[in-house]
Amino acid sequence: MSDRDPKHPLRRNLIATQEQLQQQLDEVCDEVIVESTPTDELIKIEETLAAASEAAKEAISLRRRLDRDQGLT
Repeated sequence: MSDRDPKHPLRRNLIATQEQLQQQLDEVCDEVIVESTPTDELIKIEETLAAASEAAKEAISLRRRLDRDQGLT
């Protein structure tokens, strides 16, 4: 990632998306014991993981676009 242009117009979007993904993963990746986790909490975890999945897809797309724009792929 260090080869990507820090001034590229998509760079801010990528940084924001990666921060969002990291925050969502941090939220869910606490030590969760599924057997003792209430159903409503499992629903929140599922929703957070779905949002994290979308953020990961967006980060991948942005990285690929940045790489393509810079001739890295």
